[in-house]
Amino acid sequence: MTRKPGTAHATGTQAAGKKGSAATPVNSPSGLGGSAPSSSGTITAGNSKSNCITPSLPDGVLSQSVLDGITSSTGVTYNCVSTFANPMPTWAEWEAPWQAKAAYGWTTWLAASPAHQVVMSMDLIPQAVANNADPLTWEQACASGDYNQYATALAQDLASAGEGGIVIRLGTEANGTWEADYVGTSSAEMSDWAKCYANEVTAMRAVAGTSFLFIWNPNICAENIPLSMWYPGNSYVNIVGADAYDLDCETLKTVGQEGWNPFATDNATSSSSSPDFPSLVNIEAFAAANGKPLSFPEWGLSAGDDATYVTDMVSYFNAHDFSFESYTDNGHDDVAQLGSSAPEGTAAYAQAFK
Repeated sequence: MTRKPGTAHATGTQAAGKKGSAATPVNSPSGLGGSAPSSSGTITAGNSKSNCITPSLPDGVLSQSVLDGITSSTGVTYNCVSTFANPMPTWAEWEAPWQAKAAYGWTTWLAASPAHQVVMSMDLIPQAVANNADPLTWEQACASGDYNQYATALAQDLASAGEGGIVIRLGTEANGTWEADYVGTSSAEMSDWAKCYANEVTAMRAVAGTSFLFIWNPNICAENIPLSMWYPGNSYVNIVGADAYDLDCETLKTVGQEGWNPFATDNATSSSSSPDFPSLVNIEAFAAANGKPLSFPEWGLSAGDDATYVTDMVSYFNAHDFSFESYTDNGHDDVAQLGSSAPEGTAAYAQAFK
């Protein structure tokens, strides 16, 4: 989850937030309009415009009281929570993510209401088999189906915990070199990564009692790996994701400083104008061309209190085919939490999503 070049992932124990070890139990865009976002609607593989939150949870334990605390700042009711399972050291941990263990409260919260929904980020592999210098060392094996057994075990574990219907960001931001399942840049690497993704989705969907939705989610500020080269295919992707924090990928300016158009159209190397590279506008066009809704699995204020950014993000969200959005409210990686730390942005957010 990188907002700008040079920003590293957080590490260590982080409660239901950034990709850390398992927690311990105890100028607006022109012409934009559209329907209002939904604070309670269920995420679908369509234009559901659901409203989620990525909260900071003490020791990773999900409780309604934490969500109620965010509601007190925003006036928004949350029935959807986003979380990170990564990183997983070994296949044993990968098959049994901590969110599926009763001690953390996720299963209890899901069971409390049919409206409750979880979005979970998950690498394709654990760290034990990662090799960013030569991704083919694991991609070839996965593309051959050697890891299907682990995907099956993961799906079985989630189903047994009552999480067989969650939304999974599988292979999140894999065009970023910080990820364990980094794609690589050769055609063979990209092709095998896509086959790996397809194999794991197929294995998980085959498990009885599951109805997962899968998000394919490149990072708009990472390497300019052509979207079409590592897209797994429409049969294996339900939703396309775009993480869009408030700093332009190239200029590092905010929307309030430079306006919406450069922010939305710049990629990591804006001197390259290929429509197949991952700017926000290009990812949305790619999703539309493949008949998939877009999503904002991660967005937030990391460079000050910029209400213009929030307003323009919501306008874009309303004007296009979007499945859901999830503000990153866990306080990690310099992202401002909603409330007193960003009063103007919070007011714009509350106005949009109440």
